[in-house]
Amino acid sequence: MTIVFFILLAVLIIIIVRSRNLRGYGRTGRVNGRFFQKVGMPPSNLVPAGHPCEPLARRLEQSLPFDYEHQLRQRVLTEHPELSEEEWAWRWTEMKRYLLICALFRQMPMFSSRVDDIWHEMLMFTREYQQFCDRFYGYMLHHSPHGGSLFQPDQRALFDWAYAELFPITRANAYIWGGFFQYPLDKDMMNNMLAFNPHQAEYSLFNGAAYTNIPEAREGIDYLIQRFRAHSQAVLNHTPPGTRIDRSRRDSNADSDDMPAYADRYGLGTASAAAVYYSHDNPWNFSSVMHSHLPSDVQQQQNNSGSSCGTGYSATNDTYGHHSHDGHNHSSGSSCSSSSCSGGSSCSSGGSSCGGGGGE
Repeated sequence: MTIVFFILLAVLIIIIVRSRNLRGYGRTGRVNGRFFQKVGMPPSNLVPAGHPCEPLARRLEQSLPFDYEHQLRQRVLTEHPELSEEEWAWRWTEMKRYLLICALFRQMPMFSSRVDDIWHEMLMFTREYQQFCDRFYGYMLHHSPHGGSLFQPDQRALFDWAYAELFPITRANAYIWGGFFQYPLDKDMMNNMLAFNPHQAEYSLFNGAAYTNIPEAREGIDYLIQRFRAHSQAVLNHTPPGTRIDRSRRDSNADSDDMPAYADRYGLGTASAAAVYYSHDNPWNFSSVMHSHLPSDVQQQQNNSGSSCGTGYSATNDTYGHHSHDGHNHSSGSSCSSSSCSGGSSCSSGGSSCGGGGGE
């Protein structure tokens, strides 16, 4: 009789806790809905017009099976009626942007629970997800549950730098990703990018399989390397962010390896270049000095930003060494930070979060 009593008591406690969580989630959903209604719908293009990664973005869109997005939207909005159309559209856009980044980097953790939720739903359509991966990557991008917690500031810093080189930073995506530029770039990672050898791409931070097999990804990776080297040259020249650039020099070098670090050809701002500069020059006050390089409305929103969180993946057993698998069998391990991100992005410390493997 005593055992039955305690079992019933435990069930009752679970029901009460679950009910409270759902009520809280409903309130959060209403707040989020108002926020996304204010910011409106995302842009139709993943990257700015004319950006070197525009062909890769086009390949991604064309790789999505017919009606996949519609089925996914219906499933998400049915299971989460608190989501507004605007929030769904932004989550889906950021999901695709993350998938694009995975085509460029060998490993990149998932740093948003909101985007990760969409990824989980994508996996429910097993055939369509497999078709997309085969068409876009040429291999399966795995999503595995984490087995513990791991703080990943170095990976988050790399994500922020790459994101700012590819996409405009706005209030909406800063909210979804929990803010940007809280951590300086790791020196070993920066040296790895500077030393990139196209004949040994598989030993770099970049996606070696995509670099070898996907021309659109190769173009994007080459552009990121070019930009990072320009950013690094500004450090060597002691040219801080905000330095005025001579227009004739900027235009004449627009397509060369010494393209000025602070040239803003695609309306993306100078945050990525500033991140490299201050990672060398002032890593101790990195987040403070980076604040002024964000759009003014994002600055206001990010004043209350907390720590980043993410769930990791790895395409191989080690970071830069030899592979333990062949080309298309991209296994992954993952981990998640238990610290929450302000702005609505957080990783559950007890749930299942995942990351995806970038390739060889």
